Amino acid sequence: MAGFLDEFRKNVISTVWKNKIDETEVKDIDDKIALGVLLWVVAEADNKFLPQEEEKIKETLLLYSKVSKQDLPLILNSIRVAAKERIDLYRFTKEVSENLSYNIRVIIIEELFRIACVDKDLDDDELEVIRKISDLFHISHKDFINAKVKIKKEFGLDTTGF
Repeated sequence: MAGFLDEFRKNVISTVWKNKIDETEVKDIDDKIALGVLLWVVAEADNKFLPQEEEKIKETLLLYSKVSKQDLPLILNSIRVAAKERIDLYRFTKEVSENLSYNIRVIIIEELFRIACVDKDLDDDELEVIRKISDLFHISHKDFINAKVKIKKEFGLDTTGF
């Protein structure tokens, strides 16, 4: 039986990337798009997707995924398509995290907080999406709180109520 990422690839990547890549590149693209989708889901959680959130997503993809500037528009288009599909966050996150180390999963949670805080406000809806992803990533509560406090401090936000 095909996994969720196989379905994702078939429904999203093949639509956007048709005739642009060969099959050996697909796995690498999946990883880039998967990270982008999680970032996008958090950015949309508060129902106000801001230009600075999209810029932060681009910056994060360029930094962590080694996306070339040339491929960035296609990657972002794939992410938009996937986000509109309203992915099953449980299945998606479970499959995405299978091959990631714990430290990498914590870094992803930090990046999700950065996206949420880029507008200088950590909205409750954004926080709940990040909490859900953190739980699905099996991140300890302590590491979740540490990531939240670290990023809120980075953006000069109040950390007294965590």
